[in-house]
Amino acid sequence: MAEKIVYNGSMLWDEILKAIVDVMPEQLFPLFKEVYGKDYPKGTPITLLATESSTYLEDPDAPPSSRLSDIALLVNGTDYYHLECQMLNEQEMVIRMIAYDLHFSIKYTAQKDEKTGGFVMRFPRSAVIYPAKNKCIPEFLKCRIIFQDNSEHIYQIPTVRIQSYSLREIQEKHLTLFVPYLLLKFRPRLNPRRKSFLTKKELTDYISEVILMLKEEQNHGYLTDRECNDYINLFRRASERIFVKHPGFRKEVDRMTKPLIELPSVIQKRLEDENKALLADLADKNALLADKNAELARMRKLLEQHHIPVTL
Repeated sequence: MAEKIVYNGSMLWDEILKAIVDVMPEQLFPLFKEVYGKDYPKGTPITLLATESSTYLEDPDAPPSSRLSDIALLVNGTDYYHLECQMLNEQEMVIRMIAYDLHFSIKYTAQKDEKTGGFVMRFPRSAVIYPAKNKCIPEFLKCRIIFQDNSEHIYQIPTVRIQSYSLREIQEKHLTLFVPYLLLKFRPRLNPRRKSFLTKKELTDYISEVILMLKEEQNHGYLTDRECNDYINLFRRASERIFVKHPGFRKEVDRMTKPLIELPSVIQKRLEDENKALLADLADKNALLADKNAELARMRKLLEQHHIPVTL
């Protein structure tokens, strides 16, 4: 059953990714193919994993606390993934990723090593998704790790720079999970002092292209009706944040997406509630009818016992 998408205003961009993974996790498969070259057929089992980890090992002198990473999951019972959604190009992000992945590996992959007699743990396939445009974001985040025996290892994970993909590339590669973030491309152009200030026509033309792309993905079977409408709803939610100081643009997005705002998951829940009410009403009527039939049978039996002809 589809789940209701919930938005946390202070962490909207993270929450959008989590909403997609919670409601339609198979939408990650094209991303895995793009980033890792892993191709999973539709129906491959996906298990969402807990993402909370302790920060105690990082600073034992600090008060104990915990940290939540964004997305952690197990695909096909064998492949572990860890994804983070990051708006800013923070240099320390690679250190945070190492910490996340270390805790992840200890929790989910550490096991006895039959070959050496010690232990072995495997880091997940990790990536950082950057929704906003930034020329300084590298292709990979890297950190050189030197162990106590002076052996070295390069911790390296790919970055996913959403704004580097055109709509055509997104459609060709079925990277539909990028759609809710696409309007971020216009954010730098919302300063009226800039010569290239966004125009209403540019916005409406772009929204039309996005909706057309989603409909084509739906028509070709890459999206269900529910998923298509969920994406449009997420797209609209993102626009509310991006155009918070530009009500004219926000109203334009709302106008173009309004007929599709109600999520199929919400519609399904409403219909299920209505169906339950009808079934409950039918059950009450059946119970009343059964009582009447029982009373009629009792009367028939009583009449037969007194040899009174039954004409009912």
